Amino acid sequence: MAAAGIFLAGTDTDVGKTWVAAAILRSLGSAGFQVAAYKPVASGFASAADEPSDAWRLWDAAGRRWKPEDVCPQSFAAPIAPASSARAEGRQVDEELLRSGFAACRSRGDVVVVEAAGGLFSPLSDQTLVVDLAKEFALPVVLVDAARLGAIGRSLAAICAARAEGLRVAAVVLSHTTPPGDDVGPTASRTIAREAAAEITRRTGLPIAILDHGAKRMPPGIDWAALAAG
Repeated sequence: MAAAGIFLAGTDTDVGKTWVAAAILRSLGSAGFQVAAYKPVASGFASAADEPSDAWRLWDAAGRRWKPEDVCPQSFAAPIAPASSARAEGRQVDEELLRSGFAACRSRGDVVVVEAAGGLFSPLSDQTLVVDLAKEFALPVVLVDAARLGAIGRSLAAICAARAEGLRVAAVVLSHTTPPGDDVGPTASRTIAREAAAEITRRTGLPIAILDHGAKRMPPGIDWAALAAG
């Protein structure tokens, strides 16, 4: 029987997806589930085994089973779009491996957490966008945005785009990608995140989680196993 799963996509790059994916993996693992992580392709590190690559962080959060290369079977050094990074090395993204790597990961655990590169419409190769894999994998989508000003607009736009593509958005996570500090009042980052979460839920009905900077596990409130099972 294929594992349940979650597909994480961002509203943009550098919004904290890897930290969110790792926190979900640890939360599920501590609840007794055998978890697997999958990142179809990555750039910015020559090898998935390079610490602290995104793939290495996911492998670590999933309990260090198997190898980092099983988490991310395609990795290219230049920190640009994967297809461009691959071309810089005289290589190309393997389209079939984007898909077969997921099938292999899904056979290894109770729950697989897929972390895509960039936003829903970011290119993974010359032919495949993140949204294409999200459709093919047919997992509940969790959208991740940074917990900063503009989160409402970015998240609502991503939710609308995902739904227009026929994807099932199951939750949103706002991630504090930098320390929030001790400021108080309407412009404090914690206040912005809290009010953004309430507004996104009001407008969409979706559950929202806020991940603190540096947190190892997700806060209470969302049953990630139930969400992954659909």
